[in-house]
Amino acid sequence: MTDDNASAVTVLIEIHAKDGAEQEARDALVHAIETSVKPGFLGSRVYADLTDPGAFYSVQQWESARAFHAHMAEAREGMAEATSMLSRPPRTTVLSHIA
Repeated sequence: MTDDNASAVTVLIEIHAKDGAEQEARDALVHAIETSVKPGFLGSRVYADLTDPGAFYSVQQWESARAFHAHMAEAREGMAEATSMLSRPPRTTVLSHIA
């Protein structure tokens, strides 16, 4: 196993749409994940909150926290436009597997 595989991380991204922009936020999240080039990105799943129609989550697998942070540094340029339909900034949590 390489160092990058040993340091693989899971990233949880939580977004909340403005009222009336739920479908737009959902579509933007799915589109961003499916279309951007992400070195070190291993895969993801996108979820909708059954109790909050404006809340969406992406659970992503990355080779390393370094790969995720490098991607985010590049993605910041278009972030304002990509998140304009959100009621607050996305919440991002980087997790390491412990058991």
